[in-house]
Amino acid sequence: MTKFDDLIDRIKLAGRHTAESWLGSVAPGADADAQESRVRAMTGCLSSIIVAPLLAAPVLLTTFAWPYAVSGALAAAALPVAAAGLLAATGSERLAGRAALGGVAVALVLLATLSGGMASPFMLLLALLPLEASIRSTQLSGLVAGLVAAALAGLAIMALDLGGNASAVPAGAQAAATMASVFYALARGLAFTLQGPAPVAVPAVPAVKVAPERSGSDGDNVLDRLPGLLTLHDARGNVVRVAGADQAEFASKLGDVSGTGFINRIHVADRIAFLDAVDSLRRGESRSHVELRFDCPGETSQFVHVAVALAAERNEDGGFTGILAQTRDITAEVADHFHASAVVEQAESANASKTRFLAAVSHELRTPLNAIIGFSDILARELFGKLGDERQREYVGLIHQSGQHLLSLVNTMLDMSKIEAGRYEVFVEAFPIGEVIDSCDAMLRLEASNRGVTLTRRLARGVGEVVADRGAVHQMLINLVGNAIKFTEPGGVVNVDAAIRDGRLQLIVSDTGIGIAADKLACIGEPFVQAQNELGRHYEGTGLGLSLVKGLVDLHGGAFSIESTEGEGTVVTIELPADGSGANRQSANSAEDPATVFPPYLPKATPMPAGRLVRIDEETRNEDYAETARIA
Repeated sequence: MTKFDDLIDRIKLAGRHTAESWLGSVAPGADADAQESRVRAMTGCLSSIIVAPLLAAPVLLTTFAWPYAVSGALAAAALPVAAAGLLAATGSERLAGRAALGGVAVALVLLATLSGGMASPFMLLLALLPLEASIRSTQLSGLVAGLVAAALAGLAIMALDLGGNASAVPAGAQAAATMASVFYALARGLAFTLQGPAPVAVPAVPAVKVAPERSGSDGDNVLDRLPGLLTLHDARGNVVRVAGADQAEFASKLGDVSGTGFINRIHVADRIAFLDAVDSLRRGESRSHVELRFDCPGETSQFVHVAVALAAERNEDGGFTGILAQTRDITAEVADHFHASAVVEQAESANASKTRFLAAVSHELRTPLNAIIGFSDILARELFGKLGDERQREYVGLIHQSGQHLLSLVNTMLDMSKIEAGRYEVFVEAFPIGEVIDSCDAMLRLEASNRGVTLTRRLARGVGEVVADRGAVHQMLINLVGNAIKFTEPGGVVNVDAAIRDGRLQLIVSDTGIGIAADKLACIGEPFVQAQNELGRHYEGTGLGLSLVKGLVDLHGGAFSIESTEGEGTVVTIELPADGSGANRQSANSAEDPATVFPPYLPKATPMPAGRLVRIDEETRNEDYAETARIA
C-alpha cells in the first residue's frame, strides 16, 4: 500500500467518524445495514459542503460577475449543509435526498433563467438530476423522482422565459456549461474511487462444539468461555457476532453492541484511537491494541475503561475481511493507577512543604541566634563590667554554647534545603588536603579527649594539593569525625585516612564505636534519620549530618559509602575527583529548569581568584557576631 493510499484511507476514516458524530448514537437493535446507508449518505453530504463550492466557483466566475459567482458558490455550499441537517434531525435518508434533489432543481432553474432561459447552455444539466437521483437511491423510485424534478424544473424555466423574465445568454456560458459537465464527471469518478469495492461479506462463525467428555455438557461454545467480551467485526467495522464469558456484564452496562453499537458506544474522544487501530489492521498489521472508554450513562460511573486487543481476519488471498476483538474491563486497574498517582503526588507535595517550612523557619531563626551569641560573648568577656560570681559566668557560657549549637543546626538545615532545591554551589580551589585534616583534628581533639577517645590521622605518601571546595571538604570531615567520636565509647579509636588513587581523593573515617545494625544501614544518611530513633535513645542529634555530607559529595561528583558491623565499628569512605572535574553537576543539570526556592536567597557573589579566597571558620564567624553586638 502506497503512502497516498494510506492518506486516502485516513481521510475516509475521519469522514466516517465525522458523519457518525452528526448522526448521533444509534438506538439498540437498530438495523445495521440501514445505519450504514445513513452513514454513507451523511458522508456524501459533508464532503459536498467542501466540493460543491470549489466546483461551482470557477464555473460561475466564467459566466457572471464575481459578486454573483460568490453568492452562487455559497448557495452551493448551503444545499448540502441543509441536507445533512435534515438527515441528522430525522434520520430519513429518503427525505433528505428528496429535499436535496429539490434544492438542486431550484438552483438550476435560477441558473438557467439568469443565463438565457430556454436558450441557456445550462439546460443540459437538467439531465443530471435523474442520473444522480438513480445513483444515490439505487432504486427505480429514485430515477422517477429525478425525472419529475427535471421536468418540473424545465417547465419552470419555460414559464419564466415566456414571461420575459429570462436574461440574455451571457458570454462564456457555453464554456461554463461544458466545464460544469467535466467537473461533474470528475467528481462522480472520484466518489466511485473513494467508495472502493463493496466489502466482502463475513459469514457468521459457527458455534464450536466441544466433546461431552471434555466440556461436561453438549453445545458448549469455546468462545463463550473465554474471558472478556469477544466481538467479530466485518470489514466495515460492524459487529456480526458477540461472545465471551463477560458478555452479560458488558450488555448490562453498555446495552446491545451488535452492528454499529460497539463503535457508537466508544467515547467520542477515543474513537479516533480505535479507528487508528483498525486502520493499522487494514494496512497489513496482524495485531493491534488500544485502551478506550465506553459511555455508560446509566451506571454509577460515567465511563467503563477497557483494553481492546484486535486481530485481523483475512481471506485466502490475504485480503482484509474483518476483525476479532477481545475487550477486557480495566476500570478497577485505572482507578488503582489514579489512586497511586494521587498518593505519590500528595507525598511529593508534603515533602516539598516540609522543605519549604524548614528553610523558612531556619532562615528566621538565624537573626535572633546571632544576637544571642553576640551578646552572650560580650557578657562572657565582661566588656561592660565584671560578673557577680562564678555561677553567672557558667550560665553565660552555657547560653553562648547553646546558641552556637543551635546556629550550627540551623546552618545545616539551610544547607540541606539549598542542596535539595538545586541552589547550592561549590567553589573549587587548589589546597593541601593535609591542612584541612589538621584543622579538623585541632577542632575536635578536645572533644575526643573529654570522651576518652583517641583521634588519629594518616596521610598516604604523595598526598598534596587537591582541587575542591575547601569549606565543603572541611564541613564533611567535621561531620564525619564528630559522628565517629559521638558514637565511640571511651577507650575507642577514631582514625582519618587520606590518599589519592587513580585521580580520586579518598577520605576514610573509621571508628571502633557501637556500629550500626544491618537492617538500619540502608536508611542512614536520610534527613532526620538516626539508627536510634526511639524515645529512649542515648545519643543526641538530628540525623542531618550524614545527609549533608552525602549532598556535598554528590555536588563534587563523588561517591559515598558506609560499612558497619554492630558492636565493632563503622567505616565511611568518600571519593572525590582530585582535579575538581565533577563539581556542580546538579547545578548544571538544574540550570535549564531552575527550581523555585522559598525563602528566596540573595544572589551569589562573584567567585574571587583562588589566591584571594578567604575561609571563614567558626572562630572568625563568632568574632564577627561579637563585633556586631558591640557596635549595636
